[in-house]
Amino acid sequence: MKNKRFFPFKYKLFILLFFSVFLVSSILASFQFYIMHNNMEDDFSQKQKLVHDRALNMIKNADYVNLLNEKPIEEEAEIILRKVWNEYKEDKNIDFNLSSFINGKDDYQLYIIDSSNTVIRATDPEDLGLNFTGYTDFLNYLDVIRASGIFSTSRVSLSINSGDLMKYCYISSYDGKYIFETGTKMETDKTSNVAFEDFEHQLLDENSFISSILLYDYQGVSYKKDAAGKNIKISSNHEDYFKQALDTMKTVEVTGTYLNAPAHYEYIPYEIVGARGANERNVIEIIYNNREARNKLRYMEGVVALVVILSSAVVASIGYYIASRLVKPIEELTIGAKEVAEGNLSYRFKMKINDETAILGKQFNHMTEELSRLLDERYKYEKNLQTKNQEIFNQKEEISALYEETSALNEELEDMLRQNSESYFETVRALANAIDEKDAYTGGHCERVMEYSMVIAAEMGLNESEMNDLKFGSILHDIGKIGIAENILNKEGKLSQEEYGEIKKHPIKGDNILKNLNFLTNCRRIIHEHHERIDGKGYPGGLDGDHIYFLAKIVCVADAYDAMTSCRPYRNGELSKEQAIEEMLRNKGTQFDPEIVDAFISYLKREE
Repeated sequence: MKNKRFFPFKYKLFILLFFSVFLVSSILASFQFYIMHNNMEDDFSQKQKLVHDRALNMIKNADYVNLLNEKPIEEEAEIILRKVWNEYKEDKNIDFNLSSFINGKDDYQLYIIDSSNTVIRATDPEDLGLNFTGYTDFLNYLDVIRASGIFSTSRVSLSINSGDLMKYCYISSYDGKYIFETGTKMETDKTSNVAFEDFEHQLLDENSFISSILLYDYQGVSYKKDAAGKNIKISSNHEDYFKQALDTMKTVEVTGTYLNAPAHYEYIPYEIVGARGANERNVIEIIYNNREARNKLRYMEGVVALVVILSSAVVASIGYYIASRLVKPIEELTIGAKEVAEGNLSYRFKMKINDETAILGKQFNHMTEELSRLLDERYKYEKNLQTKNQEIFNQKEEISALYEETSALNEELEDMLRQNSESYFETVRALANAIDEKDAYTGGHCERVMEYSMVIAAEMGLNESEMNDLKFGSILHDIGKIGIAENILNKEGKLSQEEYGEIKKHPIKGDNILKNLNFLTNCRRIIHEHHERIDGKGYPGGLDGDHIYFLAKIVCVADAYDAMTSCRPYRNGELSKEQAIEEMLRNKGTQFDPEIVDAFISYLKREE
């Protein structure tokens, strides 16, 4: 064997001291880092809550301003729509000039929506032909307007075509065929931080940890437009969180990325005051970044690493000095052990110290003295041992002779037991042959059932004890037929109900015939239960499933297969092997155990 490289103990001690201090320093530094990390997370959570509350307050203020601005628009819109309503009632058609109703009111647009929810007339050509079929919530609102027949108005919402913030008012024609609608663009003071599309500037300016704040309507369309003049839409990756906040009216938080950097998303639901129609609920999306936290953590990581490195360097210097002083006595003991190993028992430990090593040195000296004494005694014991070895050798030869004699007796006993077992089986086989002689149609049936049962058992890997029980139980399975009249057993054609009842008694009779034979105790259950079925429709006990003895299930399959492939008085001709296999598969799980059927069929196919 290759010798391991020698590694001095003082280096091991030095490494132990170094890593101990290094580990403690690292744990303390990591704990401090963990505390700072938690404090920064708590601070971020507090800031996030403040932004959450401020954003909601700013939206509420913007909503209130919009509500105040909508009041005069609603009053003017109702006057316009009443005039259109009266005009239609008088003319019974919509061919009148819509522009005449809004002369001098440049901020207003007028529309007519038909029963198919399509804009068929409009003062704004861009909206002509607009169909609302895909806007389910808005269609429901239009149905409510048609049903009520009164002047209705929704709160602010975004125009489908232009994306502008609009105020819409409605009234249904007296006959419900049309809905007359006005639309007015809401002008807001963007410098006041109370507009739906520009409320976030102050929050973004004051908080560098916020990347974006947007307000989305119920369809996920932002009130704010991008540089191209298009309304910003909710990210497809976050549509589910947006809908969750909209449906539950509870804030939803999720982590993700924004501009390829880690970010924290918050979706805050907001219900517009007094809203009716489709745009009743909106969602504020706030995207937080953690750049400041990451920068601080990186700085702390550098400080922690520097502290650990410096402390490790100091410990390395001090540790080496201490280790060198501590291991000198151990080195002296090592030299002494080497001397003793080479046979120099006169070596003595001489260092003058006052710690535990001094005790070890005294023990070392005592050990060398004791070794010298023991070596003297060893020679005496060796002489005595040689004498004892000779005596043991003589006794070993006597034991070997006794062993050979015992082995011969064991072989003779095993031969007698084998002959006895064969005698038992030949007796049992004689009983089985007596059954076959009584039934003219089942000659050799018991032997074949035994053979089929044994191959199934071998296929399923049964142990020797189970195989032995199965061997006796299978060949004697029909022994109860000894007590059945021959005219019933050999009757051609269908048995009467009374005759079949007698046949069904043979498992019980067979069990009773063998009840006083102790060596066949386990076989009696096979004989008693071999006509039971998995579905509980068998006889004599109506047992089912696992209540049936497992070895009886094997005999049931073997018995049925031989019956199917042999000539019987109640059937014209026997079945082929393939037909019998199909029949077993058809009754698998009802009459037969599936595992046993599969094992038997596997054997039959392999034999073929």
